[in-house]
Amino acid sequence: MLQCPTCGRHYSPDFEICPEDQSPLQADTTNAEAPPTDPMLGHTLDDKYRLDAQLGVGGMGTVYRARHLLIDRPVAVKVLNPRFVEDEAARTRFQREARAAGRLQHTNAVTVTDYGQTEDGYVYIVMELLEGRTLRDILAKEAPLEAARSVSLMLQVSAAVAAAHEAGIIHRDLKPANIFIVQRAEVPSLVKVLDFGIAKLAAESLEEDEVKALTQVGAMIGTPRYMSPEQCDGAELTPAADVYSLGVILYEMLTGTVPFSGSTPLAIAMKHTSELPRRPREFVASIPPALEDVVLHALEKRPQDRPANAAEFRQELLTTADRLGLEHASITSSPNIEALRSAGMESPSGRLVIDISKLRESRAASSDATEVTVVSPAVMAAAGVVHSPAPSNNRSFSRLSVSFSNRSTKQLMMIAAAIAVVLMLSLALIAVRSRRSAPEAAAVASPSATQTPEASPSPVASPSPSPKRENRQQPEKKKKESNIGTAFKKFKRIIKSPF
Repeated sequence: MLQCPTCGRHYSPDFEICPEDQSPLQADTTNAEAPPTDPMLGHTLDDKYRLDAQLGVGGMGTVYRARHLLIDRPVAVKVLNPRFVEDEAARTRFQREARAAGRLQHTNAVTVTDYGQTEDGYVYIVMELLEGRTLRDILAKEAPLEAARSVSLMLQVSAAVAAAHEAGIIHRDLKPANIFIVQRAEVPSLVKVLDFGIAKLAAESLEEDEVKALTQVGAMIGTPRYMSPEQCDGAELTPAADVYSLGVILYEMLTGTVPFSGSTPLAIAMKHTSELPRRPREFVASIPPALEDVVLHALEKRPQDRPANAAEFRQELLTTADRLGLEHASITSSPNIEALRSAGMESPSGRLVIDISKLRESRAASSDATEVTVVSPAVMAAAGVVHSPAPSNNRSFSRLSVSFSNRSTKQLMMIAAAIAVVLMLSLALIAVRSRRSAPEAAAVASPSATQTPEASPSPVASPSPSPKRENRQQPEKKKKESNIGTAFKKFKRIIKSPF
């Protein structure tokens, strides 16, 4: 185990610096001795919640894995540190955390189910038990994160914060340590926002004693590396303060570092109020410029220059992600097999290898092609284009995609084919019959030589066919030819327009 010499927290050997204050970690000198046993382990709060294991230690309390004995369900219980029990400000803040989290009913916000105080003085909050890692742990090992992954996580974080803003709650302590990534099998990562310990219920006025207890002179509440300039100055906070913190978190996910750091909290606070952050693309050149603009917009010094709340920030981020073709949890349609084949290639083993950059380009191109701009007549007249009456203003209409069923078309084609086959068979039968009847007609029409008994001894030559019989044969031929021609004409008409 490693220990931070500044805050005294313990970390695993995977960490080199303290995630909270950036101090180099040192070997824990107490490793040689047996670690002290937490006296709270095995303790039961209010005869309902048995504390089984310690999950983490925070600034205000310790979180335990516990079990609800009445319904036999695992839960997480946060117990206020005993040294804060007599501190009225800490107790008020702890109670407000339970109230703030209890008011939120959102998928990406941790669910608080109970709050209480035992007879022996323990104050606790009961929450849903989460399995996974904090964003701080992920950034310490994997930062910088890929742009699509960063956007997907931030969209979920901002959704929870937007729900808090809508409920009149300002978090005021957003940081990677308070963002939990729930990882489950065969489902996307689910983000949970934790720790509303210093959240302000903007929709409700505080009591005078609460205001005095929570506004102590010289107290800087929050984490300096993620605090907004107005929070560093101690000014009145708006939801835009949380937007600044979201911008810092997204900056760190994309670059692997925070915009401002320093040796002391005061030095960091001064940089937040006076210095401009370096552009994220200076650290990672592959960051899309449009995404960089979203981050820098959230890091504006003045609150009125940023998105007013988390909902506006999320909408701006979502629009940019769709325009760039970045995949995220909010996508409502997945690419079909044709799009996947066009963006990949088949390996010798028969597997389809997808080029994610090509897939994003095709997705971005398809999103750009869904809008049609109607130009006003004034603009067309200025360009010398002859036009028919059109709307007077420029408007963008989404293309209407209507899918037609191929079932009726296939049925009509089958009927047409069947009719064509029947007609062809009929024509064939007519042709065969005409051939069989032609010799009989010729035999009837050809004259036979007749001899009349005369006294003259000289032979009489057989007369030639009479013109009447020839004239009788021609109408019969014309009639047959006209019948065949009519049948062929009908067949051509059916082929050209079957319906």
